[in-house]
Amino acid sequence: MNKFFGIVAVTILITATILTFLNKWPAPLINQWQIKITGDDRYFPALTIFIMALPPLLVLLLIKKAALRLGKK
Repeated sequence: MNKFFGIVAVTILITATILTFLNKWPAPLINQWQIKITGDDRYFPALTIFIMALPPLLVLLLIKKAALRLGKK
């Protein structure tokens, strides 16, 4: 089970990275938000990747916790 969730987590990170560097949706929106926040024409791709990957990783964590809890009963 850990192997499956590990592969899915890495896949989520790779997908977020690809979307960020190819400038596909929602990366441009996040980049524009970063530009507005910083006040200059710079954004940080690592922050974009983090923002895009965090929600799916949190959902994956909840699924894993639920699976572990159901598996012990």
